[in-house]
Amino acid sequence: MREPVGYPSRPNVPSARRVYSRRYRAWAHVLLWTPIALTVAGVVLGLGLFAAADADPTYGSSALGYLGVVVWGALAVLSPVLLGSFIAGLVMLIRTRN
Repeated sequence: MREPVGYPSRPNVPSARRVYSRRYRAWAHVLLWTPIALTVAGVVLGLGLFAAADADPTYGSSALGYLGVVVWGALAVLSPVLLGSFIAGLVMLIRTRN
């Protein structure tokens, strides 16, 4: 076999750690905590609407129960988007810590 001529061999030096900007880290936190906050707010709002509908025996309060179902339905429909945002933020945050 022939040796490559003219070029020295590459040294075994570990690559430099990548530095992420402050804006990147801020977006990582936004993408991580926004779906958590929206999910918690939706669950609490839904439970509050269910409790308000159950506490009042009049017919007008049944709309609050249906509104609670709509809030939970919206959470179910948006769950892939919320999960995707959470995972993206988590991966970005892990990259900034390594």
